[in-house]
Amino acid sequence: MYKMETKVAVVTGANKGIGFEIVKGLCRKFEGTVYLTARSEERGQEAVKKLEELDLHPSFHVLDVTSEESVQAFATHISTHYSGIDVLVNNAGILDFDKSVSSYEDAKKLIDTNFMSLLTMSKILYPLLKNNARIINLSSDWGLLSNIRKQVWLDTLAKDNLTVEEILQFVNDFLQAAKNGKNAFISFAGHYGDYKVSKVAMSALTFVQQRQFKEAGKDISINCVHPGFVKTEMTKGMGDFSPERGARAPLYLALDAPQTLKGTFVWHDCHQVNWDD
Repeated sequence: MYKMETKVAVVTGANKGIGFEIVKGLCRKFEGTVYLTARSEERGQEAVKKLEELDLHPSFHVLDVTSEESVQAFATHISTHYSGIDVLVNNAGILDFDKSVSSYEDAKKLIDTNFMSLLTMSKILYPLLKNNARIINLSSDWGLLSNIRKQVWLDTLAKDNLTVEEILQFVNDFLQAAKNGKNAFISFAGHYGDYKVSKVAMSALTFVQQRQFKEAGKDISINCVHPGFVKTEMTKGMGDFSPERGARAPLYLALDAPQTLKGTFVWHDCHQVNWDD
């Protein structure tokens, strides 16, 4: 089958909030096909309809980042129709704002969605990235290393030669703390510790994967971004910024940042910060 040379941008978890606004911005400025993806066919199609009313025309595909089968189905779709992916925005994520301390089961579900899914995406979707592709990971100010309270992990995660295996050990150490009860949970990363751990792990993975791309001789940029405290359904409408404002820095990384910007933590106003200060 003929594969189109059209540029392709993909946004995960994009049927609402910041993801929806990123798709909107890409539809306006990205010269190629923009995929709005979501777990729910119904909610995804509703989001596409809203954009079509603005004369914007994203493509839609179901994508549940927590399901290897779903990610593989999407990868097969892309590889069948296109020559690769140019922009990938890892936006999908969850947070129960009502639970500052979660149960082990809730913490595991959150970490599976916010972090472990990135390893699935890396394994299945990253091989489809074109050589000058851009990956944008939606992190948070809670993704800064200073959110962690255990000194052993402050030291480990700041290493220049950090490995994916060590990040997994960090995540599993936290999940063990969550199993051990509220006091262990809070002593590890404070309130909302599961969300903080998921985003710190995402940030750390960003830097490790940038190093891996460089070692493999690939001109792929991967950066993480704090979009600001954005008023979304996830934050129960609390926040400083609109979702549209929250999309500003992710869109900068997707469209306008120099390709030399690699392996950085970008703030909502588009300036770089040191994640491990």
